[in-house]
Amino acid sequence: MCSIVITNKTFDNLDHINYYTRFRGPDSTNVFERDGVTFIHNLLSMTGDFTTQPFIEDDIVCLHNGEIYNYKTFGDYESDGQCLIPLYKEHGIDFIKKLDGEFAIFLIDFSKKISIISTDVFGTKPLWHSKEGEEFGVASYKSALDRIGFKNIERVPANHYIINHDQNHRIFDFDLKQHKSSFDDWTTAYKESIRKRYEDSSQKVFIGLSSGYDSGAIACELNEQNVDHYAYTSIGNENTDILKARHKLIPKNSKGFFIKGSSKDYNKAHSFIEDCVEEFTYEIYSDSSDYNEFGMSLKDDNGSNGLSYICSRAKSDDRKIYISGQGSDEIFADYGFKGIKKFKHSNFGGLYPDDLSTIFPWASFYDSTQRSYLMKEEYISGAYGLEGRYPFLDKYVVQEFLWLLPELKNGNYKSVLFNYLTEHNYPFEPDVKTGFSLLPNTKNPMGNKVSIGSIMSKVKNIFS
Repeated sequence: MCSIVITNKTFDNLDHINYYTRFRGPDSTNVFERDGVTFIHNLLSMTGDFTTQPFIEDDIVCLHNGEIYNYKTFGDYESDGQCLIPLYKEHGIDFIKKLDGEFAIFLIDFSKKISIISTDVFGTKPLWHSKEGEEFGVASYKSALDRIGFKNIERVPANHYIINHDQNHRIFDFDLKQHKSSFDDWTTAYKESIRKRYEDSSQKVFIGLSSGYDSGAIACELNEQNVDHYAYTSIGNENTDILKARHKLIPKNSKGFFIKGSSKDYNKAHSFIEDCVEEFTYEIYSDSSDYNEFGMSLKDDNGSNGLSYICSRAKSDDRKIYISGQGSDEIFADYGFKGIKKFKHSNFGGLYPDDLSTIFPWASFYDSTQRSYLMKEEYISGAYGLEGRYPFLDKYVVQEFLWLLPELKNGNYKSVLFNYLTEHNYPFEPDVKTGFSLLPNTKNPMGNKVSIGSIMSKVKNIFS
């Protein structure tokens, strides 16, 4: 996971500034100063060896958080971050476009007076920046910059890198030509996205396993690749027959747990969030209406408590890699089906048009629920010193989905997952959306079950 703070502004209390960011990197904190700039790196070791940051070559200094999955294609490096400065030297500011991963990066070239700030294509790792006169700051969390004394603080947008705090460049251009008539290439890309998220790490994997499509597809592929993993299932408002069938398929090198949170567990999970998790407020809205949910804190979302409880269990079981299903609802369904919205924040009811350019990028492709729920996952898992990874937000997986013909996208609810689960004979309940809930019968926006069939006759807003 890790976290970073960089500034040329004078500050006094490192512990105060680094309070929330240090949870993301509990193994080691390194402070480095050069030419009036302070670099702070909090390390979460994922490979077994401590790789000290920042990386320094000549007049170039670089910090990063997350994982670069394709770093071995660039040379013989012991860790992923070691490839960044050589890539910058070879390709200049466009080196970010060469990377495949989930990351946040800051690089400064003192001799050329260039700074580069970047997240990955979907902004899976939080990153904030500020520039006030000659003073600047960059940090994983907004609170660090606020405590340093910056007032005008902005998040780094998904799919962009920023030069000298004011020049925005796009990282990746999605091709919107819908021309593929088979799910095969999507399935291949998906299998590869799972592989790369566990293969080059000494740490072990865990998932939250519900009876829904997203966690089912992740669990199924981990089984297929025989990956040692722990699957945690909440006893909530779900299809217990599906859950039991899924747990029977967990391989012998892995474990499945049915957990039923008590009020004590709920309160403990919530107290942890209050004490250790950075504040973040949701901005959920729709392209096709004036509906919005602005201002809700992740600390008030009951789903946050469920995630907190699962992360506490995983940490006690020495599991550090959290493979999440985030992004599936936003990319593969738009929270709807055949033009009918399951949620009021849906943009086009899941009916993909013949010309994708008429809707792309829809609000939740990068922002809205995508940004809000990603940060919920990141801020909570990060507070436990765990690393979230998101196979459905792999740029190649998303590109393969966009390339599918409209009739394939629209044929079934979450068509790519419907096809994948059907092909692998993995138990699932067609046309039903479920989500995680810590306690049964508690209000949880993502912890209910919705039938697509019933939605076709009457739209039900389960956020009310």
